[in-house]
Amino acid sequence: MWLTIIKAIGANLFVAMAALGYGTWFAPLFPSSLSRLARIACTAIGGFGLLGLALFVVGQISFHRWTVWFVLLVGAVSAISQRKQFRGLPITVSKVPAIVVGCVLLLTAIAGLAPPIGDWNTDGISYHYVGPKVWLRDGIIRPIPDNAPASYPSLVEVVFAALRATGGEQAPILSASWTLGLLLAIAAAVGLRAGLDERSCWWVAALLATMGALYEGSHSGFIDAVYAAFLLGAIHLGLNATEKKHFVGFGFFCGLAMATKYPALVTVPSIVLCCSWRGKETRPWSAMSTAVIALAVAFATAGPIYLRNWLLLGSPIYPPPPGAAAYLHVKYFTTEGLTSFYQYAVWRGNGLGRGPLAFLLLPYNLTYHTANFHGAGGIGIAPLAFGWIGLAAAWRERFVRMLALIGFVLVSIWFATMQESRYLIPFYGIIAVFAILGWEAARRALGKRGKFLCGLAVAISLAYGFALMVKSRIPDLRAACSPSYAHHRQETEIPYWNSFNYINDNAEVTRVLFLDRSIPAYYSNKDYVKPFGQWWERLYVDAATSRDILPKIDGLHPSHVLDVISAESGFQVPAHSPRYRLVFERPGQRIYQVIYR
Repeated sequence: MWLTIIKAIGANLFVAMAALGYGTWFAPLFPSSLSRLARIACTAIGGFGLLGLALFVVGQISFHRWTVWFVLLVGAVSAISQRKQFRGLPITVSKVPAIVVGCVLLLTAIAGLAPPIGDWNTDGISYHYVGPKVWLRDGIIRPIPDNAPASYPSLVEVVFAALRATGGEQAPILSASWTLGLLLAIAAAVGLRAGLDERSCWWVAALLATMGALYEGSHSGFIDAVYAAFLLGAIHLGLNATEKKHFVGFGFFCGLAMATKYPALVTVPSIVLCCSWRGKETRPWSAMSTAVIALAVAFATAGPIYLRNWLLLGSPIYPPPPGAAAYLHVKYFTTEGLTSFYQYAVWRGNGLGRGPLAFLLLPYNLTYHTANFHGAGGIGIAPLAFGWIGLAAAWRERFVRMLALIGFVLVSIWFATMQESRYLIPFYGIIAVFAILGWEAARRALGKRGKFLCGLAVAISLAYGFALMVKSRIPDLRAACSPSYAHHRQETEIPYWNSFNYINDNAEVTRVLFLDRSIPAYYSNKDYVKPFGQWWERLYVDAATSRDILPKIDGLHPSHVLDVISAESGFQVPAHSPRYRLVFERPGQRIYQVIYR
């Protein structure tokens, strides 16, 4: 147990150092007006992204452990050689918010030591951790036929693979403790630029760290906190850019966001327009040229991921958007499968409804709909109480006005597209800044009783959010501290646990055929083939059922077949077939050895 923990911690420290090293490569592109905090935060965030891109590009040729180690060593050497850049960072600490931030990160770190569990409804198990495991096993980064989301923009998942290669299965899960820290750091830097002092910036980080809607998108495989860090970094660089090279750095961060999640394809052009247009004094040609530079760099940065999808899957965006599906011939999807996928996406994105009234009710719903994961909510009462005051108090500052405009654009795009709370995390970073600006302004204007009430509102936000976090992670905390409880969770919460133990421990099993689409392939340490994916993918377009697949078994070359009873199907292997010999059986689970003639 302790060896596993030490190995995971060491891997995270090494990968973080490599990320810092890669970040030093483009630090000269940052505006000189950046604060010391912003410069170091952007170096770490951008380096994380560049590390992921380097691993992805190299992984198209080779993705063995020695390849990963080589890429990481390059970054680590750069960090050591440029270590002077990170010396002498003065830290002014505000004790209360610093303790809150420390407790959240410590909670995340300890809970991140719990073994992964869950079924096909857990995003980390269904695809965020699957890609890294399969890529390392195959020694190359390629699309997984039964797992379309593994071909989404996968910059963060590639870093997960590097963590897994150096620190084992636990290392990617543990990484949430410092990737969340990157988001908090850049949000604090934005607050510093907006007019807060260093002590007040700690309150921005604390308020953001205890937003339940944000926290749920920052651990257990979710990559939304890293995505938000890329976007906030891009916004900070873009609003401070004055030279062409600054817009190159701005475009690079935009490209990192595009290489992380599809929503950035809509968000990034809007942010680029906001940051390029500086008001009446801006010449149209100057604004256009800087926007073109930023967009060109952004698309070039994210290009390898979209080009790979286009060449290997038939569409740069996979699965393709509904309007383009009729003109593209993509692999592993039928027309019916794409229709089912689109219906699922619409259901996920319904959120809080459409229309003017629903939009006007967003401040209320974002504050009080704490349990509405697919919609929004869980950001505490402080933004609603003080956000508008902060905006009014700092309105004279151009940076604040532009930040407010970008925040409005982010909310509008989110409202019109996919209303899932995680996708709004970049806006949560902005509203946290305005909330603390408003709190500061209210404290200056009110007497003792008013100051007390304002402090109480912030305290309620922090305490309520942190209490919900602890409650949601108690099972993980217990599993991290108790191996017996962790084993009990695996037995009770991992589907077909006994069968996976047989598969992973039996040397005769070399390749497994999973007939049911609900089987979580992540738990298999052996090579597998899954003809029917969770999101209606098909390995063979002309094979719609197991009856169509079993006659093709010689071409699939499995040594064994896992057959199960699930909500999707019953047992599918024909009884008493001479091709299959039953070697393992538990209630609702059967494993057959394939007999080859």
